[in-house]
Amino acid sequence: MLRGGWPREGVIDEWFEGALETAYARRYPNLYAIFKEGLARFPDEEIFVFPALGQRYTRRRLDEAVRKVAASLKEDCGVKKGDRVAMILLNNPEFCVSYLAIAAVGAISVVINARLETEELAFQLRDSGSKVVIVEHDLYERVQPLRGKLENLEAFITTGDEGMEGTTPFTSLMAREAPRHIDVEVGEKDICSICYTSGTTGRPKGSVITHRNVATNAQALLSTMPYLIPEKYTMDDIYRIKQMISVPLFHVTALHTLFNLCLLGAGAVVLPVFQADQVIESMVEEEVNFFVGVTAMFWLLRMQPNYHKLVEAGNIEVMFQGGSPMPPELGELMLKDFPHAKIGNGFGMTETTSVGAGSLLPPEEVIRRGSSIGWPTPPTLFKVVDDRLQEVPVGEPGELLISGAGVCRGYWNLPDKTSESFVVDAEGRRWHRSGDVVVKDEEGFYTIVDRKKDMILRGGENVYCVEVENLIMMNPKVLQAAVVGVPDQVMGEKIKAVIFPMPGHSITPQEVVEYCRGKIADYKVPDYVEVSDVPLPMNPGGKIVKERLRDL
Repeated sequence: MLRGGWPREGVIDEWFEGALETAYARRYPNLYAIFKEGLARFPDEEIFVFPALGQRYTRRRLDEAVRKVAASLKEDCGVKKGDRVAMILLNNPEFCVSYLAIAAVGAISVVINARLETEELAFQLRDSGSKVVIVEHDLYERVQPLRGKLENLEAFITTGDEGMEGTTPFTSLMAREAPRHIDVEVGEKDICSICYTSGTTGRPKGSVITHRNVATNAQALLSTMPYLIPEKYTMDDIYRIKQMISVPLFHVTALHTLFNLCLLGAGAVVLPVFQADQVIESMVEEEVNFFVGVTAMFWLLRMQPNYHKLVEAGNIEVMFQGGSPMPPELGELMLKDFPHAKIGNGFGMTETTSVGAGSLLPPEEVIRRGSSIGWPTPPTLFKVVDDRLQEVPVGEPGELLISGAGVCRGYWNLPDKTSESFVVDAEGRRWHRSGDVVVKDEEGFYTIVDRKKDMILRGGENVYCVEVENLIMMNPKVLQAAVVGVPDQVMGEKIKAVIFPMPGHSITPQEVVEYCRGKIADYKVPDYVEVSDVPLPMNPGGKIVKERLRDL
């Protein structure tokens, strides 16, 4: 059993672009190089399966498609190194091919949430200065009004067999002869992608993700996978890992962790959206053994009439979740259903290339410490500080600072925001101010207690919303929970919880209050509880919009 943190073999301190940071001494030079290594080792093993489309891709087939699209972008669309190419795509082959092809020619992929509406898309396309946009056929109607209004956009490419009027069909990019090589030099300092934050505190910010960031994520996976998967798997047979990707590829968990794992050698079954019954059918049929999701997904899977098929198949060997702590009750149920599986928890942000500079909880700790995000991944340093950025004692809450080669370079076109969120200490080490309030315990485990801006000051006591939300979410009758502060003449603020029950269940406000009593201090127990009969409002990034709850 591991003690005190993940092993850090091969991790060094080095000066990079004027600051000190931890990094792997040996590392991939760029994203495409990760894919090329997997291609060389497992050319005829399947990398992506798309059941909804009836399509299956070996690495050899994917590589040919990538070379074709890369050549088309260069020669037909005039895309040069450093140009931005926007992707408004769902979980489909075009996403996987485009992302790799853009990286291969040294361009920058602008990975845009496909749920955004026209004005939201306009902001990100304009802000990024995208030259080309590759858009889902069924989503083009949201982009079409922007034609002629964004001077930077020169070409529109749409999926499907036939392009929309005034666009180039993606199939035409695939119709050309594939060149043998893509002759563009891409280094680790070059930008790989721009991924926009969900903008819960204002306009979305474009996180600048370099090839060094993405490569660090891949190396972190290689370092921790031996402890996260059954011992029978090694790097020589990593192709036997088959993931289920039903979370959006335009989110960083899928883009930087699950996708990277495929590049390293694993395979994946890719579904366009998460529909619990379909996920189960595909997992059973394709013998999926690796699943990553959020807490609600695990509950919803267990509620399906066909769930017994997944249990009886007995293929599941790894189940990891993020976004919120795993309730102990759920962890125990999953271990009962899949007694030989590794079940754990992970943490990452857009700015940290998912778990590239995030953290992972060892599977053996999931019952005892399900609320913890675990230890920082090997190339990463965490520090807990007060408002003056001074480190606080173990056991005291403070803001989480994150350092390492997986941390992004800053925010696109936002030097002031970058200087606020990325700071250099007296040693010269560069840190990202996460805005998360955490506590570190004596064994080095970290637990998130709130977003710094979501703290409630109730009668002189600090109440961290996430702590209360996590407790409420442990109730198996609750699907969504959000806690906000509401003004109070006497206390300054009081605590309001808004919940949405699990489908098929009902719960009263008093039940919620009684569930909390005795588990947290009295001053943290919600003063008000509202049970919503509709799902809580969420932004396109999948985060609950608390401002709308406060206005109720």
